[in-house]
Amino acid sequence: MAGRCFTVVLVGLLVALGGTGCGGEDLPDNARLVAAFDEGRTGIWVSGHGTVTQVLADESLAIGLPRQRFNVQIADSLSVIVYHSSSEGRRVPAQRGDMVAFQGRYEWNARGGEVTRTHADHAQAGGGGWIRHEGQTYK
Repeated sequence: MAGRCFTVVLVGLLVALGGTGCGGEDLPDNARLVAAFDEGRTGIWVSGHGTVTQVLADESLAIGLPRQRFNVQIADSLSVIVYHSSSEGRRVPAQRGDMVAFQGRYEWNARGGEVTRTHADHAQAGGGGWIRHEGQTYK
């Protein structure tokens, strides 16, 4: 009986944590992102969420603009590098183990791919991209 109570409590806790994230907001579905990887599609807008597994060093674009980068584990078999232009918006204070949600343009590669353009872009439908971390949205 005690084992069953523990299981019920654990499942309830996991449901409570898994149903929300990034500051208590619903997490975007990863289905379109996973399908894009499986189908080798590139250049499409996706939303998703995952856990930061590694914060990478910033890099500069050819035109000298800095980009923040981190690896995000989406599913057991898929991780992507998320890029965020720190010249377009505020830096995301994400650390290893943090949950992030994002929207941006997916570029496929055999290692999982990349999500870029996570900044506001009013030329794009929906206003472009963003990253959500601990209840704050970074555009």
